[in-house]
Amino acid sequence: MKRQKRQGFTLMEVLVAVAVAGLVITAGFRLIGMSYRLMSEIEAERSLIDAAREIWLRFRIDEDMPDNGTDDKKNISWRSENVSVPVDDYELKFKRVTIILPDNRTTVIYVDE
Repeated sequence: MKRQKRQGFTLMEVLVAVAVAGLVITAGFRLIGMSYRLMSEIEAERSLIDAAREIWLRFRIDEDMPDNGTDDKKNISWRSENVSVPVDDYELKFKRVTIILPDNRTTVIYVDE
């Protein structure tokens, strides 16, 4: 009796291949979603750092910089307070500046006087 050669895949082989392909596609979409979320978080942190750098530079350059204010062009607001820390016989004086962005993210910088 002669055996015939198989011409195609069995149902079980097809189901396993479809399951593996589904897992790979699902993992790929999940990675893409995580990448987009991470990129938006990085962009938000970058904007916060840029705002902090801008305000820090203004406080360093402009001696008449107001303690509280808003920059309408960059949509940044800040408030500052004078702080002093005694160190031995010397007292360190600086400004503690809280920077607030429109989405209510904040950061704190310190500027020496």
